[in-house]
Amino acid sequence: MRYWRALIYFRDEWTVGQTQSISLDTLAEKFACTRRNAQIVIKKLVEAGWISWQPGVGRGNLPTLCLKKPVDLVLKQEALSLLAQHQVERATALLPAEQRQGLLAEYLAGFRRSDPRVIPEQQSVDVLRIPFYRGIHDLDAVQLSRRTEMHLGSYLYAGLLHRDPDSGEIHGDLAAHWQRHGNDWYVTLRKGLTFHDGSPLDASAVKAHFDRLQTSDSSNRRLFDCLERVEVLAPLRLKLITNATVGFIPTLLTQKAAGISKVSHDGQIVGAGAFRLDEQTEWLTRLSAFEQYHGYRPWLDAVEIWNIGDQAMDFEVSSDVVHPWLVPGQTAPFSQLEGWEKGCEYALLNANRKGWMTVPAHRKRLSAFIRQQPLPATMEAADYRVAKGMLRSEALCLKADNAVDFSDLPAPDRPLSVLTYQLQDHIALAEQLTAALNAAGIPAICRVETFPDFNRTERLAQSDIMISGEVFGEDAELSWMEWLKASTALDVCLQPQQQRRLRRELETVFLSDNLAERLEHFQAIEQWLVDVGVYRPLWQNRQQLNIRSHLNGVSLLANGWIDFSRVVFSSP
Repeated sequence: MRYWRALIYFRDEWTVGQTQSISLDTLAEKFACTRRNAQIVIKKLVEAGWISWQPGVGRGNLPTLCLKKPVDLVLKQEALSLLAQHQVERATALLPAEQRQGLLAEYLAGFRRSDPRVIPEQQSVDVLRIPFYRGIHDLDAVQLSRRTEMHLGSYLYAGLLHRDPDSGEIHGDLAAHWQRHGNDWYVTLRKGLTFHDGSPLDASAVKAHFDRLQTSDSSNRRLFDCLERVEVLAPLRLKLITNATVGFIPTLLTQKAAGISKVSHDGQIVGAGAFRLDEQTEWLTRLSAFEQYHGYRPWLDAVEIWNIGDQAMDFEVSSDVVHPWLVPGQTAPFSQLEGWEKGCEYALLNANRKGWMTVPAHRKRLSAFIRQQPLPATMEAADYRVAKGMLRSEALCLKADNAVDFSDLPAPDRPLSVLTYQLQDHIALAEQLTAALNAAGIPAICRVETFPDFNRTERLAQSDIMISGEVFGEDAELSWMEWLKASTALDVCLQPQQQRRLRRELETVFLSDNLAERLEHFQAIEQWLVDVGVYRPLWQNRQQLNIRSHLNGVSLLANGWIDFSRVVFSSP
């Protein structure tokens, strides 16, 4: 690495043809090595023709060094070679920060299964490669929140139960048997279960996972507060003691944060799912099939998610799966999966903000104003419907209601803070709303955060309006509970008496044994949130995903992804 560190130094601090005096001590410091090792590096650089070197002659005379030719290309070639060996951190370190996403895009775009840059033992491995616009966030099971992280988590962690995507029925996963007695649930585990690190997965490990979840700062903790505690009855048998919504427990145990995990001796989070986490950096997240998985082994050997950021807009696609909005106009090699998304983009109004926002009439007027805003020009009308709720929508209507007027209301004592996070549509909605409020005489400012910062309670509590979105999965009941109980933004916006009512309503939901009735009750709760001026559904969007023709057995999931466990490549 000293050799490459030396070339980086010359690239960044020297110009070709430049000759100057420099001490060996200075070079040793720049190369981060001893004087002796610096001499070895200098000799290699001279032999390779990168520099000329003249030792100092006479007392007090420094050596002279000249950079003879540019080093950029060789550094890039070495970076590409390191990428082929999955040494992503070392590879990206060779290039300036502003060139790293471009390097990844070039590598991924030029990748073929027959690419000579791939080392021989990798040529027979079937890897699904997916370019993405950002790095993957925390994949700790208890912290999973965004749709992409939750989707990846579903392969890293196995839960006690799972819901069959085809039949909708709940089946055992890690659990061989489960049964309700009063307000408690008794679970018996399968035999021979192991985590990805080879350690046994038993009842004590299950208890440790739920203990860690319930003492974490995760928003998922609120979803599991109906679970009072877990007791170990035997090595493979345990009891779940509940204090609320006891009928929800089987569905709750299919939720992604219920995927059993452990903290290994080296501090890593490991699971027992169909894939294990091989690598996670700012640039690459790699999942590999777990050979000791207790269920059916996926056909794929690995899945790679590459963060190519803004370079996606110029990306010459040769990957297997790509979201089309990342690569507009590049559809020829792909077939397209699409469908209307369950869930919606929405606005939340913070009833706990002191002053103007605490008045229900002000929030209701503001909510009506927000609903009247047209679709931003940057969002294609054919890809959006007017959301009437999470699961209800209608076609766009050009007819406009009478404009909402704020002239009879007092002005806010400070500009309203409109907060969102770094999604293209959300930013467009937030910026348009901010401009419209200012034009209507309501001072407002717009702030855009990364999602982890957006989702912090203290940050949300300082905002008046939040533009966010929720994507419902295949299980509508679980999705309702995730949003109503685990959404930090919604929790921040509800006043204490509203939070108490919400808890009572949710308890009432599960008094019914009829799923259709329970889903109707959830929609009634949603309408109540609209009526009190806390929530306003905005838009439902069309999901699209481009896939290459050699992928078989794939269909679009409700979360906008595909099921990695069902992907099979056709013969080349």
